[in-house]
Amino acid sequence: MVLQSRGRVTAAEFARELEVSPRTIQRDMDSLSAMGIPVYATRGTDGGWRLIEHYRTSLTALTTSDALAMVIAQSRGILDDLGLEDPGQAPILKLLAAIAPGARDRVEHARQRIHIAQGSWGPEPPRSTLHVLQAAIWADRLINLRYRTSSAEELELAPLGLVRDNMTWYLVARREDRLRTFRVDRIRAVALLAEPFERPPGFDLATHWQAASADFVQSLGSYVIRLRLRGDAIQRADWVYVRSRTLSDPDADGWVEATFEVGDEDNAHIILHDLGMGGEVIVVEPEALRRSAVTAAHAFVMINDP
Repeated sequence: MVLQSRGRVTAAEFARELEVSPRTIQRDMDSLSAMGIPVYATRGTDGGWRLIEHYRTSLTALTTSDALAMVIAQSRGILDDLGLEDPGQAPILKLLAAIAPGARDRVEHARQRIHIAQGSWGPEPPRSTLHVLQAAIWADRLINLRYRTSSAEELELAPLGLVRDNMTWYLVARREDRLRTFRVDRIRAVALLAEPFERPPGFDLATHWQAASADFVQSLGSYVIRLRLRGDAIQRADWVYVRSRTLSDPDADGWVEATFEVGDEDNAHIILHDLGMGGEVIVVEPEALRRSAVTAAHAFVMINDP
């Protein structure tokens, strides 16, 4: 399939990409030739392994996971956000027309049973902002940016990439040899500059984002709360987003001892709200959280009690 897509690949390139030795590549090519696949080697500066011209194979070994990956990985609406023409499902349909019927049936089977809706909540960034950022990133050109949480100062940045994580767009950019992350919906203004920049050698956007996300989680504070839960609150305890949780077995009266680790007291109040502040939740500790929760509950009753 690599030869079919590229036309020519050297043994060294194959060995590096597939993480095997050139000798293994030679044995694999001999095996392919023995199977009737017309591969051949050429020498010289333009040498390497090739397929006989016009030869095409079919994708007959598409697995269920392969089919799901093709369907689920299609990000609907993302290109439209960036100001590019969104082809919708046309690429999938073209691919279906080009591959073997058995593989095509697997992909179509998946398409009819798995659908990922790109919903959205929270503030949406202006599309004009995304359009400018996409153009700057594509052309490796500097930008001037004003950010909502800073002063009116304009920041000159080298935009390296855009990431959409949990329905939120982020800009990864370099400023004074430091990599920084900006939420696109908090950008007040952005302007594309004529000056180009050089990308950091070896920079990989996906690898950076994974490492930066892990660092962010580690940088958050730790706030541990102990609760007693019963009834529906026990079921909801499995749904709330926390860093860690432990739940005991119910006692004779149906109460469960629960311990949650969250970022801070504000997050703890969100957890209490999600669990339901009725007769199914008791705040054991910290005491400050229990008092503030009781105060909030009294205020709610006072303003809503007819």
